[in-house]
Amino acid sequence: MRRFSVVMAAVAGAVALLLGSTAMAGPPGPRLAGRYLNVHQCVYVGSGGHYTNVLPNTANSAFNTGTNLSGAPDTALSCGPGSGGWRQAPANSAVKAFDLTAGRYLNLHQCVYFSAGQHYTAILPNTPNVNFNTGTNVSNTPDTRLNCAPGGGGWTLLLANSAVRPFDLAADRFLNLHQCVWTSAGMYYMGLLPNTPNVNFNTGTNVSDTADTALNCRPGGGGWSLDGLDSAFRPLGS
Repeated sequence: MRRFSVVMAAVAGAVALLLGSTAMAGPPGPRLAGRYLNVHQCVYVGSGGHYTNVLPNTANSAFNTGTNLSGAPDTALSCGPGSGGWRQAPANSAVKAFDLTAGRYLNLHQCVYFSAGQHYTAILPNTPNVNFNTGTNVSNTPDTRLNCAPGGGGWTLLLANSAVRPFDLAADRFLNLHQCVWTSAGMYYMGLLPNTPNVNFNTGTNVSDTADTALNCRPGGGGWSLDGLDSAFRPLGS
């Protein structure tokens, strides 16, 4: 009987140790290859208003950014110089290193502002122009409510083109970013998310076990057409 008790105690101890290890492990971590998602938001102003770019690989290379996946956090903003009378707007530009070990979800908030026919898209929470910052973050819980600063100076939040999307980075190996840019009468509008109420301006951004091989953009409408020169997709992952 004593031997049986000793065996049962050992089994109970092993089970407790296993449960303790599981509890300490926490939620599954990201599967992307790289600890930091370094997002560079580069905003330009010109005769057509505002233009936002976050990708490093559009055909219009003068406007490309330093967005990347890396083992180190970026601390300096990397933006192309612009061209054709378009210049960088430092007050609305920023770099944010998202530590992917901090949580399971990349909660991407796309905030779009409108003024006199112009559109301005923001996705980062840390630009100097705080009235146009967003709630984009990494967390163990998915965001369900859009978080956008109110705008100002005649610019108001355009809810039809704004949205929040939680991307489960523990589920798949690639974050496939699709940047779609539409143009009308010399003005530009950039969208990054697949789930805004204005469905004709949504994109194919997703998480997947495979890298996307083709750009996915909705056709636009209301006089706005897709601008292939400034649109691109980028698979970030292993």
